[in-house]
Amino acid sequence: MANTIVSPYASRPRSEWPNITKRLLHAHPLSPHEILEIADAAWASLWKSTIGAGQNRTPLKSLTVPATVVGYLFEILFSNELLRRSNGLWRGSNAANEKDLVHTKDSRFSIELKTSGQLGSKVFGNRSYAQKRSTGDRQKKEKSGYHVTVNFYRQTMTLVRFGWIDSTDWSPQLAPTGQMAGLSDDVYRWKLVEIVGNYQLKGPIELLHGIG
Repeated sequence: MANTIVSPYASRPRSEWPNITKRLLHAHPLSPHEILEIADAAWASLWKSTIGAGQNRTPLKSLTVPATVVGYLFEILFSNELLRRSNGLWRGSNAANEKDLVHTKDSRFSIELKTSGQLGSKVFGNRSYAQKRSTGDRQKKEKSGYHVTVNFYRQTMTLVRFGWIDSTDWSPQLAPTGQMAGLSDDVYRWKLVEIVGNYQLKGPIELLHGIG
C-alpha cells in the first residue's frame, strides 16, 4: 500500500481551492465526459437487470430496492463498464485496502465511488471516514484522493460529481450514536465539480431550489 497521501490542498487558502481542483481533474486520465458516459451506461444497465430465473425471473425495476443495494450494484456495473472500456487499465476493488476503482498502472489516479439515494445533493461516509488512518495500517484503504459521487432518487440518477476529498474533510455526526460522516459546504463548492448532462432533466421537482 502506498504511503498516506499528502493533500494538494494542505496549507492552501480556500481562495486557491478551485484552481487546485481544476489542475487535479486536468491531470486525471479520465475526463468528466467519460465518467458521465460510464455512469449513464451503468445506471441504464442496472434498471434493465433481473433477478431469479425461469418463472421466478423478476425485473429489478419492479421491486422496491434499498438505496444501499442500488449503490452497491451500481458500483459493480460502473467498475465493469470502466474495465471493459479501458482494456484492463482499470478494475474494481479486490481487497479492503484498495479504492473502489483501481488504476492498475498508477494508484494515484484510483477513485472512490460514493453514492447516496437520499433526496438531495449530499453524500455520506460511515463514521470511520472521520477517523485518522495510522501510518502503518495497510489493512484499510487510503480515504483521501479522487472521488466520483453519484446522487440518485429511486430509479433516477440526479447528480454526478468528480473531484477530490481528503479524509480530514469528513466530520462525524455530533451524536455519540451517529454512524455517518458528512462534508462541509466548502468541499461541495470547491473540491467537487458537477458533471452537467441530460440526465439532470429527469430529476424530481423537489430538487429545484425553493421547492419541497
